[in-house]
Amino acid sequence: MDPVKISSYAAIAMPIFFIIALWVALSHNPWFSLRENALSDMGSLHNPARLYFNASLIVMAALGLIASLGAFKSGLSYLMPAAMVSLILVGLFPEETPYHTPAAVAFYALALGDVFIVGLRLGFSGISSGFAWASLSVLAFTAIAYLIRAGVFRGLAVPELIGAAVILAWFVYIGLLMLGRPHLFKSAAVILRRCWR
Repeated sequence: MDPVKISSYAAIAMPIFFIIALWVALSHNPWFSLRENALSDMGSLHNPARLYFNASLIVMAALGLIASLGAFKSGLSYLMPAAMVSLILVGLFPEETPYHTPAAVAFYALALGDVFIVGLRLGFSGISSGFAWASLSVLAFTAIAYLIRAGVFRGLAVPELIGAAVILAWFVYIGLLMLGRPHLFKSAAVILRRCWR
């Protein structure tokens, strides 16, 4: 199979894997609270069930690395491969280790930075939705920074999920771009908007 197609399918599969992996991790950690905890609390050294979260994070990052390398070859990624390596490190080093926080910060900064850069590049090349993605990345970064700085939640899970949602949606978008089917993303967005009315 064409390596670009493999990367495309990996990118499109990421949100599905994320939802399943998060559900499995949460089912083994009933104490977890979106308001009180960070996602990485499920991977803590003090948590006997940490393997469910940490292993799924590493697998998802590996899936993202395959997707982002294909996107890089297609000119649709610059920083995302490094972001995925950072995410692998997040899974390898629990929150009690000195490497965890720098790796987590690097992941979000690199991933959202990549969405911004590639979004602008797409916008200036004539794909108007690229500007929307660039704006969304800035909005997500700002929201994450505000929620953390203002201490709106005691935990970091909500800010983390905001960033994850944007990054995963971006992967689906570039996956469709690599397949030459970006219109499918637009169609899905229209359907979702209608459902919320």
